[in-house]
Amino acid sequence: MTAVRRAGAAALLGTLACGPGAGVAARGGFTPARLVSADTENGATPMFLATPDGQRVLAWVSAPGGGEDGRLHLVVTPPGADPLRPVTLTDPLGPIEPHGESPPQLAADRSGRLFVQYAVGKVIPGERFPASALRFVRSEDGGRTWSAPVTVNDAGRHGEFGAHNFHALTVAPDGALLSTWLDAREGKSGVWMSRSTDGGRPWAANPPVDRDPACPCCRTGVTAAADGALYVSWRAILPGDVRDVVVARSDDGGATWAEAVRPRADGWVFPGCPHAGPAMRLDGAGRIHIAWWTGKAGEAGVWYARSDDGGRTFASQALATAERSLPAHVQLVTAPGGRVVVAWDDGLGEAPRVLLRESRDGGASFTRAEQVSADGQAATFPVLAVVGDSLAVAWSATTAAAHHAAAAARPDMKDPEAVMPLPRVGQSEIWLRTRAL
Repeated sequence: MTAVRRAGAAALLGTLACGPGAGVAARGGFTPARLVSADTENGATPMFLATPDGQRVLAWVSAPGGGEDGRLHLVVTPPGADPLRPVTLTDPLGPIEPHGESPPQLAADRSGRLFVQYAVGKVIPGERFPASALRFVRSEDGGRTWSAPVTVNDAGRHGEFGAHNFHALTVAPDGALLSTWLDAREGKSGVWMSRSTDGGRPWAANPPVDRDPACPCCRTGVTAAADGALYVSWRAILPGDVRDVVVARSDDGGATWAEAVRPRADGWVFPGCPHAGPAMRLDGAGRIHIAWWTGKAGEAGVWYARSDDGGRTFASQALATAERSLPAHVQLVTAPGGRVVVAWDDGLGEAPRVLLRESRDGGASFTRAEQVSADGQAATFPVLAVVGDSLAVAWSATTAAAHHAAAAARPDMKDPEAVMPLPRVGQSEIWLRTRAL
């Protein structure tokens, strides 16, 4: 692992140096948007983490010239202190992928160790899609130094590389690290898992969560309850090519899994993958909160559901729907006092914009949608974090013209001769806003 330290941009340091509730606008209002990727010429796939001991971590991927040679940038703010200098990580196995639906994942344990999981990509001659390997690093000193990377997945068709992507990472209450991802090692995309009980030294062999077909480009989610129950979410391929979100529960540490449950029977029939997986969190009372996008005509858009009985049943409601919608990428956080916040990049307009709705009663009702990104931006892949008594929202943004040009340049993979290149960062940058909860 190569680590390069560089001076932080003033706007970034000012944003992350704030203590809980400091530097935010009056209650109910967001601060002006700040460019936080100023230290890098571009930025994509932002990710946040607020740790149990009060550390704050912001990460994103950049690449020289907006290309495919991705590097991971991490800014760690210790509790009550100024941020550390940003650290740039590269991986000897390959470029770190700037894939918005499969971003680097951050986690921390109660001792303050920081963990990062990301995908590196590789073009395989004769293969239509790049291969990926899931890599993992940790910091034992609060983000000042990082370990050499290790591979999380079992060996693939091409050594460490294969169809390993769309990952999630969490730390269970017992301290175990849990990772889930989509994996086509058996010829079709299924949901697989690994565990580490020693901070990623090493990762255990990979058991399946579900071998049935999963939508191959929609991210997974994983979380663990205080009672030891594990929950994994993904978009399944059900009979009739129905592509609905499901949640599965394990009460024995992932050895066996109950039959997956749909938070809502969307019944969306589609012979393809929308690149839009679910976001799932547990609150302090053990309730499951999940939000997702569906393309079902007449009900297309963003939905939310809550389970009060350990994922056996769910109550759902629409957050932003219409007759038709482009895919939206949803994120969700919970906070004390029954707060649930959902953000997404709007699929109902011509250019994506980041919208947000908040619940103050545990998900029973939500405020009206609020636009967070600026007019004229094409704003995608928002992420959320609760830091003390304030909420932070970050997203990738570029111009509407650049967004449409990048979309037009993507190969049509319905063409059997088309080949998908490694993802590029492009002209995007990372923006951030905060407000009090």
